[in-house]
Amino acid sequence: MPFAPSTPPLTRRLRRAWAELRYFGFALRNLRWPLAQFTAAWALGTVVERGWGAPLGGLAPSWDAAAYTAFMLLLGELNAELPADPAGQLILYLFPLLGVIIMAEGLVKVGLTVFRKAENAGVWMEILANATSGHIILVGLGQVGFRTLEQLLAMGAEVFVVEADANGEHIATARALAADGRPVHLLLGDARQEKLIRSLNPSRARAVVIATDDDLVNLEVALEVQEAAPEVNVVMRLFDQRLANRVKNAMGVDVSLSTSAVAAPIFAAAALDRRVVGAHRVGERTLLVVEVGVATEAVGETAGQFYARTGHALVALNGTPARANQVLAPGDTLQVLVPAEELASLPSALS
Repeated sequence: MPFAPSTPPLTRRLRRAWAELRYFGFALRNLRWPLAQFTAAWALGTVVERGWGAPLGGLAPSWDAAAYTAFMLLLGELNAELPADPAGQLILYLFPLLGVIIMAEGLVKVGLTVFRKAENAGVWMEILANATSGHIILVGLGQVGFRTLEQLLAMGAEVFVVEADANGEHIATARALAADGRPVHLLLGDARQEKLIRSLNPSRARAVVIATDDDLVNLEVALEVQEAAPEVNVVMRLFDQRLANRVKNAMGVDVSLSTSAVAAPIFAAAALDRRVVGAHRVGERTLLVVEVGVATEAVGETAGQFYARTGHALVALNGTPARANQVLAPGDTLQVLVPAEELASLPSALS
């Protein structure tokens, strides 16, 4: 599946606004206990006002009038006549203060929930993920995970990151990226927890990248992902190449990469030839990215003509991605794809 273009900014803002609205609804749940207290105080005040709220020489108020008086006293907005009974007087003096305390408690709880999302990160991430589609879930923010995050952001992807180590060396950088407006959302927690991956809406994600430093953790997370969203694309890092091949075949994981298998070709090739700047595995074959000069015979050709004549795919020209219509000039530096077995016979300048 080709990589989709990044989500338009307007769409992303609308999704964010919808998530913020849903989160505010969650924050309003903090009013349940204050509302229960307010209702209990109102009922108590109504009974006291009905029984002992008669003014000196006057009649006791009706139930409707007693309820209204108690309610307005809790809001601090009634200048009622002083009751003759001390119990009624106590209500008159204390209920405005009690109402302020109850309402202040509720508003403070709602405000803290709204503005301190970090304390409810799990809920906020679940709401945000459920308002999102086409995102990437990245598990693990070590060296490989962080470099993967950088590449995904450069490609315009929106990334939900799960990292178990709150003191990881890239945590602060990821938070700084988020604060700078980049589409990265960090959730601290163990991805093996039953509900954590599911909370990030994997069924609507574009892919799940599992890149922790522990093969067993990666396998457990992959199993959880497959159970939660069997159709999602899974890319998994494994250290053992044989295990990676078995996982790919047995579990149906789309890509399972052995770190050593990825790194070994470039290490070996770079040791033999300093012109090697990169490597790619295509099945069982290793293709090297080699930096060479331009021979006189190739000057004036376009990159497309150069490939058609030599069979060497031109990856970059002078450090920037090559275009088929670019013309080769004297002194240009080429980066070309070369099979590993042909490296020894590759001249320093291609003609």
